[in-house]
Amino acid sequence: MNNTAMIVLVTVLVMALAVATFFLIRRVRYTRALKARGWWFESKPALETVLDHQAPPFGLGFRRTVDEGVAGGTRSGIPFRVFEYAARDGGPKFDQRIAILELPTALPDLFISTGGVRTGVPFPPIEVDPRLNVRAADPGYARTALSPAALNAIATFGQAGYPVDLSVDGRHLVAVGAPKQPDQLEAYLEALSPIAEALASPALTPYAVPPPAGGFRFYGRPDWVYVGRDDSLIAAYGLTQVGFGHYTDQVVRAGNDGLPIDAFVHHWKTQRTETSTDSEGRTTTRTVTENHSEIVCALQMPFAFPLLSIDRSWGGKKVRFESETFNDQFTVKTNSPKFAYDVIHPRTMEFMMADPPVPFRIEDHQMRFAVPDHDTLRIGDCADFAHDFFRRAPSFVWDNLGVNPPQFRATR
Repeated sequence: MNNTAMIVLVTVLVMALAVATFFLIRRVRYTRALKARGWWFESKPALETVLDHQAPPFGLGFRRTVDEGVAGGTRSGIPFRVFEYAARDGGPKFDQRIAILELPTALPDLFISTGGVRTGVPFPPIEVDPRLNVRAADPGYARTALSPAALNAIATFGQAGYPVDLSVDGRHLVAVGAPKQPDQLEAYLEALSPIAEALASPALTPYAVPPPAGGFRFYGRPDWVYVGRDDSLIAAYGLTQVGFGHYTDQVVRAGNDGLPIDAFVHHWKTQRTETSTDSEGRTTTRTVTENHSEIVCALQMPFAFPLLSIDRSWGGKKVRFESETFNDQFTVKTNSPKFAYDVIHPRTMEFMMADPPVPFRIEDHQMRFAVPDHDTLRIGDCADFAHDFFRRAPSFVWDNLGVNPPQFRATR
């Protein structure tokens, strides 16, 4: 190695050491500042430590991570936790620092913000204060929770320059947008503390609920189970077995009130041979391996239907309906036109046009949706649509099939 190369190498090593030292010193100062306040710090908390939170931004997506946990108590003695939470794959992306203040009683979900609603929140807006976007299942509960004391505390919190993106999640007040630096975080928590104190009002005792169950769960879907991998589904749903290396991942399964649903990604590989000839006439051959995947969202029906597909070229003969608006919006194919007309009657057409589903196909005991992505919210929409679609089928359809259908739930 010549002298120039040696000088460059040494310079790079010195710079790398300087950078590492800088970050080490900064981390040491940071942890000392936390400990000086009587707080506890963990650089890599386990995901299980935050799975007692279930309401959005929690309970969405397949890949969830937590980082840089801080815990302690406010000056008034309210226990808190602060951590970086990220969720991706299978749901809305989220990556922000969150502060959690403990409440004395578990309460129903409540979402409060001065901006848009968090993704995944299913509740309609409730008029409480014109400055706030409030969402909850029970308007009476929301208005009781947002007492004058709570509203004043929220207003003061916002006037201090902090983002008002709050929620009640069981026994926790959740705030999105917590700062990292200890002095800023301390001020933030002290501004947040009066809101938690207002939510400890005895007036909320009648609304108390059991704390949500912990674990890797999906918001609003208590029967969903994250299986991870189940390769038996490849044969169960008649998926392609061309190629090799077949496997499934991110499998979600649910009983879905009598219409069991599976959603997952199917992966496999194929190989092909490529031959090329160079300018001198020499021929070379190489094997190219290609990776493939398909997204599956399907359910097993406890009854059999003739072939019926919506907006997919999955066999059958195209049929048209009296509504040209419906015909313009949907392509329906079936091997039993009379059955299609019986099932897709005017009320069902109105329902589908008002909230169009993703393309789907029904045949025998299976219903499969042509979903464009593997997303927990979309899976939930498909699970709900199946109930809404089948419950609209007239009673004579079930009589003709000789079927005693399950009790379908109404979701829209």
